[in-house]
Amino acid sequence: MDAFGRIVVPVDFSPFSKRALRAALRLGRTCGAQVHLVHVVPEYDLPSAFHIRLPDREELEARVSRWAERAFDDYLRSEDTEGVRLIRAVRYGKPVRSICEYATEVGADLILIASHGRSGFQRAVFGSVAEKVLRLAEQPVMIVKGPPEE
Repeated sequence: MDAFGRIVVPVDFSPFSKRALRAALRLGRTCGAQVHLVHVVPEYDLPSAFHIRLPDREELEARVSRWAERAFDDYLRSEDTEGVRLIRAVRYGKPVRSICEYATEVGADLILIASHGRSGFQRAVFGSVAEKVLRLAEQPVMIVKGPPEE
C-alpha cells in the first residue's frame, strides 16, 4: 500500500488554497493517491440575527452545491489533473470540524491545507483554520505556507 492513499485538501477557492491543490496533485500523482477536494460552506445564524427570510435548507444546499460545482470547474480548469483521481465534496458547518470529520469519513491518510499567512491582529480576530485543523485532526496534516502563486 502506498504511503498516502487518500489526501484531503480543504479548498476555499483562494490563491492560497491553490498552492495546497498543486502540492496535493503532485503528491497524489507520485503516490497514486485519491485527492479529495472539500469545500466547507460555513453555517451562520444570519436569518434570526437579521430577520432575513431564506429558502428552506434543502433548496439553499441545492443552490450552493450547483455554485460549488461551477467553482470547482473554474478552479481546476488550468490545472494538470492527469493521473490523479479527484473527488469533490461540499460540506456545511464549522470549517475546522467539517474538514476533520470529512477526513475521518473518507479514511484520509493526510490533510494537506494552505495557510493564509495571517499574523498579528488578523490572526487574533480570524484565527488560523490550518492551525486548528492541525490540533484537531486525527490524521497527519501538512501545511503549505507562503504567498499565493501568480
